[in-house]
Amino acid sequence: MRFVLFVLVLTATFAFADTKKFMIDLKTGDIESFNNQLLVGVPGTIDYFTAQGDKVEVAVVIHGESYKFFVENLDNTQYGMDKALAERQDAIRKRLVEIEKKYHIRMEICMNGMHRKGILSEDLYPFVTPIKSAMVGLVKWQNAGYAYVPVH
Repeated sequence: MRFVLFVLVLTATFAFADTKKFMIDLKTGDIESFNNQLLVGVPGTIDYFTAQGDKVEVAVVIHGESYKFFVENLDNTQYGMDKALAERQDAIRKRLVEIEKKYHIRMEICMNGMHRKGILSEDLYPFVTPIKSAMVGLVKWQNAGYAYVPVH
């Protein structure tokens, strides 16, 4: 009987939980801004809302100068000579993998900009999905009810 009551309470709790949805418009090439706002700020925001009993869904649209943080093989790209990025790449990759798995963040990258920068799909981390353009992604997520959060 207690188990049935527990299941009913849990079901009611989730039925009334609000879903917070936000989309990050990620354009920054500044490593500190990227770290503070995406790698630290987004998980902190998710944890805050989750602690309030809300569900959270997050999407990241990657374009502008932020491509470099999602390239697995820097040597195949224009970012191969960026020593500061190369030194922090392993830590960035580990944190991206961690937050993608823990928070189920969708990460989409603009193919138009990738092509302009000579980045191939096979140079990306496997959890990053190429999309036609950043504009398509931004419109798609906003029309799906995601709040717009710029990280420029």
